[in-house]
Amino acid sequence: MPFYEFDVTSPANTPQTAPTEVKAPLIKGVITHVHVQIPAGVQGLTGAQIWRANSQLWPTNPPGYIKGDNAIIIWEEDYELEDEPLTLRLLVWNRDDFFPHTITFRFALTPLARAQEIRAGPGLLKRMGKSLGIGA
Repeated sequence: MPFYEFDVTSPANTPQTAPTEVKAPLIKGVITHVHVQIPAGVQGLTGAQIWRANSQLWPTNPPGYIKGDNAIIIWEEDYELEDEPLTLRLLVWNRDDFFPHTITFRFALTPLARAQEIRAGPGLLKRMGKSLGIGA
């Protein structure tokens, strides 16, 4: 299962209206897990969002954003990347007056063909085998 990790470092005084952006290229597949790591010392002064093209994906509620201090935010997902763009936009801004802050984004992805096999489930395979005279 492919696993991706991207760091986004936002300089001090980076406004939400002009966030630091890193493009995260992925492959065709299904994003199954998302992790966002916020280091200690950030104290809620940064904000982060994950976009695809011109649509905010996470958090799901625009204009919501991910924030925290010494936190790893983790959730299971079932987001299919089947067509372009296969790139996510990772946006981070930083209201800290003095220090840059780095937010780490991690994505676990199941390749599209494998995800389709999993979704089809054993029922389809059993029916195919039975029609071919394989198995009982």
